[in-house]
Amino acid sequence: MSRGGRWRKFTTLCRIAGVVLTVCLLLGGVFIFTELFRDNPANISSVVNAEPVQEITLRTDGVLTQAWLARTLALPAKATLMELDLTLLRDRLLVENQVMSAVLTRKFPATLEVSLSERSPVARINARMGSAAPRPLQVARDGVVYEGLGYDRNLLATLPYLNGVKLVKSGSGLKPISGMEIVANLLATARNEAPHLYQTWKVVSMSRLESDGELEVRASNIDRIIFMAQTSTDFLRQVAQLDALIDTVQAEADQPVNEINLAVGRMTDGRIQVPVSFRDNLPTTQIVRDDKPVSKPLFNPNRLTNLEL
Repeated sequence: MSRGGRWRKFTTLCRIAGVVLTVCLLLGGVFIFTELFRDNPANISSVVNAEPVQEITLRTDGVLTQAWLARTLALPAKATLMELDLTLLRDRLLVENQVMSAVLTRKFPATLEVSLSERSPVARINARMGSAAPRPLQVARDGVVYEGLGYDRNLLATLPYLNGVKLVKSGSGLKPISGMEIVANLLATARNEAPHLYQTWKVVSMSRLESDGELEVRASNIDRIIFMAQTSTDFLRQVAQLDALIDTVQAEADQPVNEINLAVGRMTDGRIQVPVSFRDNLPTTQIVRDDKPVSKPLFNPNRLTNLEL
Protein backbone atom coordinates (compact mmCIF):
# COMPACT_ATOMS: atom_id res chain seq x y z
CA MET A 1 0.00 0.00 0.00
CA SER A 2 1.30 3.44 -0.88
CA ARG A 3 2.02 6.05 1.72
CA GLY A 4 -1.11 8.03 0.70
CA GLY A 5 -3.28 4.93 0.97
CA ARG A 6 -1.99 4.20 4.46
CA TRP A 7 -2.80 7.79 5.48
CA ARG A 8 -6.34 7.60 4.11
CA LYS A 9 -6.89 4.32 5.95
CA PHE A 10 -5.58 5.85 9.17
CA THR A 11 -7.86 8.90 8.93
CA THR A 12 -10.87 6.69 8.17
CA LEU A 13 -10.20 4.61 11.27
CA CYS A 14 -9.82 7.77 13.32
CA ARG A 15 -13.16 9.08 12.12
CA ILE A 16 -14.85 5.76 12.96
CA ALA A 17 -13.25 5.73 16.38
CA GLY A 18 -14.39 9.32 16.95
CA VAL A 19 -17.99 8.49 16.09
CA VAL A 20 -17.98 5.46 18.37
CA LEU A 21 -16.46 7.49 21.21
CA THR A 22 -19.03 10.25 20.76
CA VAL A 23 -21.93 7.77 20.86
CA CYS A 24 -20.48 6.13 23.98
CA LEU A 25 -20.15 9.50 25.71
CA LEU A 26 -23.73 10.41 24.86
CA LEU A 27 -25.08 7.10 26.12
CA GLY A 28 -23.00 7.38 29.25
CA GLY A 29 -24.30 10.90 29.88
CA VAL A 30 -27.89 9.80 29.49
CA PHE A 31 -27.32 6.87 31.87
CA ILE A 32 -25.64 9.04 34.50
CA PHE A 33 -28.37 11.71 34.24
CA THR A 34 -31.10 9.09 34.58
CA GLU A 35 -29.53 7.45 37.59
CA LEU A 36 -28.90 10.79 39.25
CA PHE A 37 -32.49 11.86 38.67
CA ARG A 38 -33.81 8.56 39.97
CA ASP A 39 -31.74 8.71 43.15
CA ASN A 40 -32.33 12.36 43.98
CA PRO A 41 -34.39 14.52 41.62
CA ALA A 42 -33.73 17.59 43.77
CA ASN A 43 -30.08 17.61 42.66
CA ILE A 44 -31.14 18.11 39.05
CA SER A 45 -33.21 21.23 39.68
CA SER A 46 -30.13 23.37 40.22
CA VAL A 47 -28.53 21.99 37.05
CA VAL A 48 -31.46 22.89 34.79
CA ASN A 49 -32.18 26.13 36.68
CA ALA A 50 -35.83 25.06 37.16
CA GLU A 51 -38.51 27.56 38.14
CA PRO A 52 -41.26 26.91 40.70
CA VAL A 53 -44.37 25.28 39.26
CA GLN A 54 -46.57 28.06 37.91
CA GLU A 55 -49.42 26.13 36.29
CA ILE A 56 -51.25 22.81 36.64
CA THR A 57 -53.31 21.88 33.60
CA LEU A 58 -56.10 19.31 33.76
CA ARG A 59 -57.52 17.14 30.99
CA THR A 60 -60.29 14.74 31.97
CA ASP A 61 -63.16 12.81 30.43
CA GLY A 62 -65.27 13.31 33.55
CA VAL A 63 -66.42 16.03 35.93
CA LEU A 64 -63.54 16.58 38.36
CA THR A 65 -62.41 20.19 38.51
CA GLN A 66 -59.19 22.17 38.61
CA ALA A 67 -59.93 23.14 42.22
CA TRP A 68 -60.23 19.48 43.24
CA LEU A 69 -56.96 18.70 41.48
CA ALA A 70 -55.07 21.49 43.26
CA ARG A 71 -56.41 20.41 46.66
CA THR A 72 -55.58 16.76 46.07
CA LEU A 73 -52.05 17.31 44.76
CA ALA A 74 -51.23 19.84 47.51
CA LEU A 75 -47.95 20.91 45.91
CA PRO A 76 -45.45 22.85 48.05
CA ALA A 77 -45.51 26.57 47.34
CA LYS A 78 -42.09 26.80 45.66
CA ALA A 79 -41.69 23.25 44.35
CA THR A 80 -40.03 22.90 40.97
CA LEU A 81 -40.93 20.36 38.32
CA MET A 82 -37.80 18.36 38.95
CA GLU A 83 -38.52 18.17 42.67
CA LEU A 84 -41.94 16.60 42.18
CA ASP A 85 -42.36 12.88 42.84
CA LEU A 86 -44.80 12.02 40.05
CA THR A 87 -45.44 8.52 41.39
CA LEU A 88 -46.45 9.88 44.78
CA LEU A 89 -48.71 12.51 43.20
CA ARG A 90 -50.33 9.89 40.98
CA ASP A 91 -51.09 7.75 44.03
CA ARG A 92 -52.77 10.73 45.69
CA LEU A 93 -55.12 11.07 42.74
CA LEU A 94 -55.92 7.36 42.62
CA VAL A 95 -57.00 7.37 46.27
CA GLU A 96 -60.26 8.81 44.93
CA ASN A 97 -61.92 5.79 43.28
CA GLN A 98 -63.66 8.09 40.85
CA VAL A 99 -60.28 8.31 39.10
CA MET A 100 -59.63 5.24 36.97
CA SER A 101 -56.19 6.26 35.70
CA ALA A 102 -53.92 9.30 35.91
CA VAL A 103 -50.92 10.42 33.87
CA LEU A 104 -48.70 13.26 35.09
CA THR A 105 -46.22 14.93 32.73
CA ARG A 106 -43.61 17.66 33.26
CA LYS A 107 -43.77 20.41 30.68
CA PHE A 108 -40.84 22.72 31.08
CA PRO A 109 -40.19 25.27 32.24
CA ALA A 110 -42.95 25.35 34.91
CA THR A 111 -46.12 23.46 33.94
CA LEU A 112 -47.44 20.16 35.28
CA GLU A 113 -49.91 18.42 32.96
CA VAL A 114 -52.43 15.96 34.45
CA SER A 115 -54.63 13.67 32.33
CA LEU A 116 -57.43 11.77 34.09
CA SER A 117 -59.75 8.97 33.05
CA GLU A 118 -62.80 8.89 35.33
CA ARG A 119 -65.37 6.27 36.17
CA SER A 120 -69.03 7.02 35.45
CA PRO A 121 -71.83 5.89 37.77
CA VAL A 122 -74.41 3.41 36.49
CA ALA A 123 -76.25 2.85 39.79
CA ARG A 124 -76.41 3.95 43.42
CA ILE A 125 -76.19 2.04 46.67
CA ASN A 126 -76.85 3.02 50.28
CA ALA A 127 -73.89 2.26 52.54
CA ARG A 128 -73.18 2.77 56.22
CA MET A 129 -69.55 3.56 57.05
CA GLY A 130 -68.87 3.06 60.74
CA SER A 131 -71.41 4.71 63.00
CA ALA A 132 -72.46 7.29 60.42
CA ALA A 133 -75.93 7.28 58.91
CA PRO A 134 -76.37 5.43 55.61
CA ARG A 135 -75.61 7.55 52.56
CA PRO A 136 -75.81 6.91 48.82
CA LEU A 137 -72.60 6.01 47.01
CA GLN A 138 -72.04 5.62 43.29
CA VAL A 139 -71.29 2.32 41.54
CA ALA A 140 -69.37 2.14 38.26
CA ARG A 141 -69.57 -0.49 35.52
CA ASP A 142 -66.53 -2.33 36.92
CA GLY A 143 -68.20 -2.61 40.34
CA VAL A 144 -66.07 0.04 42.05
CA VAL A 145 -68.01 1.90 44.76
CA TYR A 146 -67.10 5.54 45.32
CA GLU A 147 -68.47 8.76 46.75
CA GLY A 148 -68.82 10.65 43.47
CA LEU A 149 -67.73 14.29 43.21
CA GLY A 150 -69.01 16.96 40.88
CA TYR A 151 -72.00 15.10 39.44
CA ASP A 152 -75.26 16.86 38.71
CA ARG A 153 -77.85 15.92 41.33
CA ASN A 154 -80.57 15.58 38.73
CA LEU A 155 -78.43 13.07 36.86
CA LEU A 156 -77.79 11.00 39.99
CA ALA A 157 -81.50 11.01 40.77
CA THR A 158 -82.17 9.06 37.57
CA LEU A 159 -79.89 6.18 38.59
CA PRO A 160 -81.57 3.10 40.14
CA TYR A 161 -80.46 1.77 43.50
CA LEU A 162 -78.80 -1.61 43.97
CA ASN A 163 -80.20 -4.21 46.36
CA GLY A 164 -79.21 -7.73 47.34
CA VAL A 165 -75.54 -6.76 47.60
CA LYS A 166 -73.23 -7.26 50.55
CA LEU A 167 -70.55 -4.59 50.72
CA VAL A 168 -67.15 -5.70 52.02
CA LYS A 169 -64.54 -3.32 53.39
CA SER A 170 -61.11 -3.27 51.78
CA GLY A 171 -58.61 -0.99 53.48
CA SER A 172 -60.18 2.45 53.71
CA GLY A 173 -62.71 1.69 50.97
CA LEU A 174 -64.97 -1.09 49.69
CA LYS A 175 -64.34 -4.08 47.48
CA PRO A 176 -65.75 -3.89 43.94
CA ILE A 177 -69.16 -5.50 43.48
CA SER A 178 -68.89 -8.76 41.56
CA GLY A 179 -71.17 -9.12 38.55
CA MET A 180 -71.78 -5.41 38.20
CA GLU A 181 -70.91 -5.41 34.51
CA ILE A 182 -73.97 -7.59 33.81
CA VAL A 183 -76.20 -5.12 35.65
CA ALA A 184 -74.60 -2.25 33.72
CA ASN A 185 -75.37 -4.00 30.42
CA LEU A 186 -79.04 -4.39 31.35
CA LEU A 187 -79.32 -0.76 32.43
CA ALA A 188 -77.53 0.48 29.31
CA THR A 189 -79.82 -1.57 27.07
CA ALA A 190 -82.94 -0.18 28.73
CA ARG A 191 -81.63 3.39 28.80
CA ASN A 192 -80.64 3.36 25.12
CA GLU A 193 -83.45 1.27 23.61
CA ALA A 194 -86.43 1.96 25.89
CA PRO A 195 -85.77 5.15 27.91
CA HIS A 196 -89.47 5.42 28.84
CA LEU A 197 -89.11 2.09 30.67
CA TYR A 198 -85.73 2.90 32.19
CA GLN A 199 -87.11 6.07 33.77
CA THR A 200 -89.52 3.97 35.84
CA TRP A 201 -86.83 1.61 37.21
CA LYS A 202 -86.08 2.33 40.86
CA VAL A 203 -84.21 -0.70 42.26
CA VAL A 204 -82.15 -3.53 40.75
CA SER A 205 -81.67 -6.58 42.98
CA MET A 206 -78.62 -8.81 42.52
CA SER A 207 -79.68 -11.29 45.21
CA ARG A 208 -80.41 -14.07 42.66
CA LEU A 209 -77.71 -13.26 40.13
CA GLU A 210 -75.12 -15.75 41.38
CA SER A 211 -77.53 -18.53 42.38
CA ASP A 212 -80.09 -18.39 39.55
CA GLY A 213 -78.57 -16.09 36.94
CA GLU A 214 -81.45 -13.63 37.32
CA LEU A 215 -81.83 -9.91 37.96
CA GLU A 216 -84.90 -8.36 39.56
CA VAL A 217 -86.02 -4.83 38.78
CA ARG A 218 -88.57 -2.88 40.79
CA ALA A 219 -90.25 -0.16 38.77
CA SER A 220 -92.64 2.59 39.79
CA ASN A 221 -95.52 0.81 38.03
CA ILE A 222 -94.48 -2.87 38.46
CA ASP A 223 -93.48 -4.55 41.70
CA ARG A 224 -91.03 -6.99 40.18
CA ILE A 225 -89.58 -7.62 36.70
CA ILE A 226 -87.32 -10.67 36.43
CA PHE A 227 -84.67 -10.83 33.72
CA MET A 228 -82.55 -13.82 32.71
CA ALA A 229 -78.96 -12.61 33.05
CA GLN A 230 -76.93 -15.58 31.85
CA THR A 231 -76.00 -13.73 28.63
CA SER A 232 -75.99 -9.96 28.30
CA THR A 233 -76.69 -10.23 24.57
CA ASP A 234 -80.24 -11.40 25.38
CA PHE A 235 -81.20 -8.22 27.22
CA LEU A 236 -82.32 -6.45 24.06
CA ARG A 237 -84.89 -9.17 23.31
CA GLN A 238 -86.16 -9.19 26.89
CA VAL A 239 -86.50 -5.40 27.02
CA ALA A 240 -88.45 -5.47 23.74
CA GLN A 241 -90.74 -8.18 25.15
CA LEU A 242 -91.25 -6.16 28.33
CA ASP A 243 -92.19 -3.07 26.34
CA ALA A 244 -94.77 -4.99 24.33
CA LEU A 245 -96.20 -6.70 27.42
CA ILE A 246 -96.61 -3.46 29.36
CA ASP A 247 -98.44 -1.85 26.46
CA THR A 248 -100.79 -4.83 26.25
CA VAL A 249 -101.47 -5.06 29.98
CA GLN A 250 -102.08 -1.33 30.33
CA ALA A 251 -104.51 -1.42 27.42
CA GLU A 252 -106.49 -4.44 28.68
CA ALA A 253 -106.32 -4.38 32.48
CA ASP A 254 -106.98 -1.79 35.15
CA GLN A 255 -105.05 -3.69 37.83
CA PRO A 256 -101.51 -2.91 38.99
CA VAL A 257 -98.96 -5.52 37.88
CA ASN A 258 -97.19 -7.51 40.55
CA GLU A 259 -94.65 -9.47 38.50
CA ILE A 260 -93.49 -10.04 34.94
CA ASN A 261 -91.10 -12.96 34.71
CA LEU A 262 -89.06 -12.80 31.52
CA ALA A 263 -86.64 -15.42 32.86
CA VAL A 264 -89.01 -18.41 32.54
CA GLY A 265 -90.58 -17.57 29.21
CA ARG A 266 -90.86 -20.53 26.85
CA MET A 267 -91.58 -21.00 23.18
CA THR A 268 -95.05 -22.13 22.11
CA ASP A 269 -95.79 -22.31 18.37
CA GLY A 270 -93.09 -19.76 17.66
CA ARG A 271 -94.34 -17.46 20.39
CA ILE A 272 -92.76 -16.63 23.74
CA GLN A 273 -94.95 -17.27 26.78
CA VAL A 274 -94.27 -14.95 29.70
CA PRO A 275 -96.02 -15.26 33.11
CA VAL A 276 -97.64 -12.08 34.41
CA SER A 277 -99.29 -11.75 37.83
CA PHE A 278 -101.29 -8.94 39.38
CA ARG A 279 -101.39 -7.60 42.91
CA ASP A 280 -104.63 -9.45 43.62
CA ASN A 281 -102.64 -12.69 43.10
CA LEU A 282 -104.74 -13.70 40.09
CA PRO A 283 -102.31 -15.03 37.47
CA THR A 284 -102.47 -14.62 33.74
CA THR A 285 -100.17 -15.58 30.92
CA GLN A 286 -99.03 -13.30 28.14
CA ILE A 287 -97.67 -14.60 24.85
CA VAL A 288 -95.55 -12.20 22.84
CA ARG A 289 -93.69 -12.39 19.56
CA ASP A 290 -90.75 -9.99 19.67
CA ASP A 291 -92.09 -6.43 19.68
CA LYS A 292 -94.88 -6.65 17.08
CA PRO A 293 -98.13 -4.73 17.73
CA VAL A 294 -101.10 -6.38 19.39
CA SER A 295 -103.72 -8.02 17.17
CA LYS A 296 -107.14 -8.64 18.80
CA PRO A 297 -105.92 -9.59 22.30
CA LEU A 298 -108.14 -11.52 24.68
CA PHE A 299 -107.76 -10.70 28.36
CA ASN A 300 -109.34 -12.16 31.46
CA PRO A 301 -107.45 -11.74 34.76
CA ASN A 302 -109.48 -14.55 36.34
CA ARG A 303 -107.96 -17.30 34.20
CA LEU A 304 -104.95 -18.08 32.01
CA THR A 305 -105.22 -16.12 28.79
CA ASN A 306 -102.94 -15.90 25.77
CA LEU A 307 -102.24 -12.50 24.26
CA GLU A 308 -100.73 -12.83 20.80
CA LEU A 309 -98.34 -10.08 19.71
